[in-house]
Amino acid sequence: MGVAEITVIKWRDRYKENRIKGIYDKQRSGKPVTYGAEFRKKVLDLISTQPPKGQASWDGNTVAKELKVSADAVWRLLRKEGICLSRQRTWCVSTDPEFAQKAADVIGLYLDPPCNAIVISVDEKPNIQAIERTKGYVYTSSKK
Repeated sequence: MGVAEITVIKWRDRYKENRIKGIYDKQRSGKPVTYGAEFRKKVLDLISTQPPKGQASWDGNTVAKELKVSADAVWRLLRKEGICLSRQRTWCVSTDPEFAQKAADVIGLYLDPPCNAIVISVDEKPNIQAIERTKGYVYTSSKK
């Protein structure tokens, strides 16, 4: 059969002691999990927070550095979870304590514009469209 005699003796004795249960492999501890559920939770919690100062969004290497773990492990987890950090929205956090009230006023104008009035919105970063136009374009007399 191509099996060592000692192996046959071992299995025969196991069968003799435990009958049919004796022919199944015993439980083994195996290698302990290095990056388990706790690691997953830490990564997912971290990427849902604001990224470090000077970064628009998280990336795998920054997450790894922050958690002091392997960058490869972070990337493997992100792939497994189907998370693509490059497609995440960037953070835009205001330091103005009255931001929420001001934003509510502006959003209210967009949702319910006053009759016979023009609402003009000026953005300090004009290359970023903050709110989609709801009423289309307003043309001037020069058609611009």
